[in-house]
Amino acid sequence: MRFRRLAGAGAIALACALLFVPLAASAQTNGTPNLTTQIREISFDTKGNTNVVVAVTGSAVSETQTISSGDFSVTESGKPVQGLTVQRLSQSNASAVAVALLFDVSGSTFGAPLNAAKAAAKEFVAALPPNVRLALISFQTNVSVVRGFTTDRASINSGIDGLVARGGTALYDAVTQASALLDRQQSIQRNIVIFSDGRDTTSKSTLAQVVNTLKTTNTATTAVLLSSSVADFSILQQLSQAAKGGAALRVDNITALRDAFALAAQALSSQYILTYSASDTTTPELNISVAATVGGVTATDQSVVINARKQVQGQNTGLKPAAKPIVPAFAGKVGLYLGIAAAFVGGLFFFGMLLYAPAGAASERALQRRLRLYTRGGDRKKTKEQSSTLLGGTALGRGAVSFVERLPRPKNFDEKMQIELDKAGWPLRSSEFVLIQVGGFVGGILLGWALFQRIWLGLVLAVIGVVVPRLLLSARIGRRTAAFLTQLPDTLQLLAGSLSAGYGFLQALDTVAKEAQQPTSTEFARVLSEARLGRPIEEALDGMAERVGGEDFKWVVLAINIQRTVGGNLAQLLTTIANTLREREQVRRQIKVLSAEGRLSAYILVALPFVLFGYLSIINPDYIHQLTSDTVGKIMMIGALILIGVGALWMRKVVNIDV
Repeated sequence: MRFRRLAGAGAIALACALLFVPLAASAQTNGTPNLTTQIREISFDTKGNTNVVVAVTGSAVSETQTISSGDFSVTESGKPVQGLTVQRLSQSNASAVAVALLFDVSGSTFGAPLNAAKAAAKEFVAALPPNVRLALISFQTNVSVVRGFTTDRASINSGIDGLVARGGTALYDAVTQASALLDRQQSIQRNIVIFSDGRDTTSKSTLAQVVNTLKTTNTATTAVLLSSSVADFSILQQLSQAAKGGAALRVDNITALRDAFALAAQALSSQYILTYSASDTTTPELNISVAATVGGVTATDQSVVINARKQVQGQNTGLKPAAKPIVPAFAGKVGLYLGIAAAFVGGLFFFGMLLYAPAGAASERALQRRLRLYTRGGDRKKTKEQSSTLLGGTALGRGAVSFVERLPRPKNFDEKMQIELDKAGWPLRSSEFVLIQVGGFVGGILLGWALFQRIWLGLVLAVIGVVVPRLLLSARIGRRTAAFLTQLPDTLQLLAGSLSAGYGFLQALDTVAKEAQQPTSTEFARVLSEARLGRPIEEALDGMAERVGGEDFKWVVLAINIQRTVGGNLAQLLTTIANTLREREQVRRQIKVLSAEGRLSAYILVALPFVLFGYLSIINPDYIHQLTSDTVGKIMMIGALILIGVGALWMRKVVNIDV
């Protein structure tokens, strides 16, 4: 945590004298070089070190000059510190630097002013260290993020070349937008550099709001003002005064823009981290003073900060030192990738062992499932099928299924689940399906939480792991039922033809089982097998109607059972039913064709908001930042999702016509 404030009116007066002067003051006076030292930030680390970031600027500092520890002197509460080390900020990973470059492209900058500012801005970009992240924002009547934060200097220069002058001046809105962009950058030193030639004319934000934002976020602002008849230098001075490290530079002609931008680049490039070790944890406030001597000129700055050493160092209290890895090579990215690969192979092996079954197990499962129909109910003892199930081929699979069977579950859960599995034609028991859902839940938790270190992602993937098997089951049932009902008219015609040829009813069923396509052949073969094992044919047909679903086939089974009870020409009845079903299917397909446009419109209208949101998230994420970050935007998104859901249900009801 970083804390700081200016100490005394003298320091404030000195800062004002250095910051808020015209550009001419930064040049040499009577041949004497000048120097400015500014403390940008002070922080404490857990090792007991104090880190002071200092900007050293002025004509005494050359572009290639490196200031050493001997050129600095630091005092803490009036006492000189020992063991001072100095490193350029651009060569350190301790704090990244981000700069938002704000460009005034209002109509008043058209022509020579904008061209000169573009050339000066390119030199400013080239003078910054390579690891400084830059963003380019243009403002006139509206604000536009031309380039997001990047270290690609060619991209920034291309954005500068494309700037065109027109419209009014939304200066305050541009600063607000830049602050929002900086909020998304982590572990940074926040900087804003502004070029403008006039006062704000169209912003929705106010000067007080912008200044408060800069103070709260500690964003140093450097403003370059090209003097004009409408220019108000005091506004830029207030922006620069909001946080330490800024400056207000005023130039009277376009030829001086290059020097102004060069001075701004020097303030960002010539920064140093001064590090020293100190053990004072009792003094509530520390008065830290830094003096730099370059070219025979000395400049000093000081800040008073809250002493947070004890608090920061206490963050490690009670923690054991990190254990050294047994194999150092596995401690980095290589170890992570190998761990992921091992987890993937282990998962494949685990599920392979679960799904492995010995030869002949499939036929044995089919026989056991048919016999199971006659061992249910009454006072008969249920026999556990240890090796007749899909996951029962191994001891591991049998143990997992046995564990799931002992878990508490709602009444009649197994019976209802088994009916759905039979409808789908999956060779699974209800316990095995629940085991797959449990595996999806555990796998989602491990993948999201243990691997990616995101508990919310683990919960989302766990829910997906439970829901996806159920969705697949429902989809399988729907496809299988639709295929069976599509084949039903031809099946009834084949059954009627067999009866007309003199076959008995069971022989006709056998003909259908041999000649029909899947899933019709499988279902009729099961009915025939049950009948041969002694189950009444009426009950076998009712069970088939329960499995395949569909009102059409239920009415067919009811008609067959009534006809077999009261007598009559069953072949003629089946032929009449087949013709009726063909006509209904023809009407159903005609309605489907006529409603295709409505269904396609519904798909497009529902998918379009999500596709557009995803496209904007990839192409220009800053454009939708306000929608996803502000409370009002989140409320609007929730309302939009609710309305999309209502509209989807409405359109589904309109295009779903029952025949």
